[in-house]
Amino acid sequence: MFWYKSSLLLLAIVGWAEATESAHEVQGDRSMRAGRYGEAAGHYQRAVEQNEKSAVFYRKLAEAHAKNEALPAAVRAYEQAIALEPNHAKTRTELAILFTRLDRYDDALALLEQTVQEHPDRAQAHMVLGLLHAREGRYPAAIAAYQRAIVAVPKYGEAWFNLGEAYLKQNDYKAAEQAFSSAVAADTTSAQFRNGLGRSYYLRRDYAAAVAEFSRAVRLDSLFAQARFNLGNALLRTGQKEEGRRQLALYKRLDEEEERIAMLKNTLATHPDDAGVYHDLAVVYGQRGQYREARIRYLQTLDRDPAFAPAHHNLGNIHFRRGEMAAAEQRFRRALQADSTYALAHLGLGNVQMLRKQYERAIASFRRGLRYQPDHPKLRRNLEAAEQIAAQVSR
Repeated sequence: MFWYKSSLLLLAIVGWAEATESAHEVQGDRSMRAGRYGEAAGHYQRAVEQNEKSAVFYRKLAEAHAKNEALPAAVRAYEQAIALEPNHAKTRTELAILFTRLDRYDDALALLEQTVQEHPDRAQAHMVLGLLHAREGRYPAAIAAYQRAIVAVPKYGEAWFNLGEAYLKQNDYKAAEQAFSSAVAADTTSAQFRNGLGRSYYLRRDYAAAVAEFSRAVRLDSLFAQARFNLGNALLRTGQKEEGRRQLALYKRLDEEEERIAMLKNTLATHPDDAGVYHDLAVVYGQRGQYREARIRYLQTLDRDPAFAPAHHNLGNIHFRRGEMAAAEQRFRRALQADSTYALAHLGLGNVQMLRKQYERAIASFRRGLRYQPDHPKLRRNLEAAEQIAAQVSR
C-alpha cells in the first residue's frame, strides 16, 4: 500500500511540474505577443530550468533573447536546442540568421550548407544560403539556392524576389521580371516586390511601367524610402518634374529616418543594455507613425531602466491615442513617480482628466506642469480651456 501512495504522490509531483512548465511557456508566449521580450525570456528561462531536456523551450528562449537584442545569449540557447534536437532544420536556419547579425558569416555558411545537405526540402535554409552567396557576389550560386527554395515551396515570395535581384545583377531583365512577377503573385501586398519589378522596368528604360510599379509600392508602404527615390527618378524621366521633385524630397526625409534607425540598431548590437538607445529608437518610430514598433522599444527601455520617465510618458501618449485611458493614466502617473517635475506627464494626465470631464483635476494637473515649464504653450492653452469649461459647468 505504501508503494501505491508513493506512486500517486510521485505522479502528482510530476503533474504539478509539467503544469508549472506549461504555465511558464504560456506566460512567455503571451509576453512575446505583447512585445515584452525581456519578460518573455524570463518566463522561458524558468521553463528551461524545470525541464533542461526541452529543445522547444530553448528555441523559444533563443527567439526571446534575439528579439531583446541579447544576441550572445540567443546563440547559446539555439546551440543548446540543437544539441538536444540536432536534426531540427528550422533551429539551425534561425541560428545561421543570427550569426549574420553578429557578422559571423563563415559560421552561418557552414551551418546552412550542412542543413540543406541533410534537409534538401528546407526552403528557408536554401533562401538564406542564397543571400550569403549574393552578399559575396556569387550570383550563379545564389540563383541556384533560390531556385531550390522555390522547388521546395513554389509560392515562396521572398525567394522569388531575391531570385529577381540576382538576375538584375546579371542584367537579365527578362528573367528578373518573371521572378519579380512571381513574387508579386505570391504576395500582392508587398511593396518590396513591386519595387523590385519597377527597378527592372526602369533599368531597361520602360519608365511608364516603372512609374506604375513604384506608385503601387509607395501606396502599399508610404514609408518605403527607396521606392520614393525610384518613383521620383522615374517621374522625372517621364517629364513629370514637379511630382518627381516632391517624391525625391519625401525620399530624403524618409532616408534620413531609416539611416537613424539603422545607426541606433547597430549601436544596440554593442550596447544592448543602453536604455537611452531604445528610447531614441522608439521616438523615431513614433515620429514615423509606427506605433507598434515604438511601443515595443519603449517597453525595452523600461526593461533596462524602470524609472525612465520619458518612456512611461510616451507609452502613455500611445495609449491615449488608442483611446485606452486607464492605461494612459497609469503610464503618466508612473512617469511622475519617476520624475515629479516632468511637465509633459502632467500635461498628459490633465488631458486624460479632461476627457473624463474631471475638470478641476485637469486644472490642477496643468498648473503643476506649468510650475515646472511656465512657458509651455500647450499647457497654458489647455489650462485656459479647462478653466473656461469648468466655469461654464459650475453656472
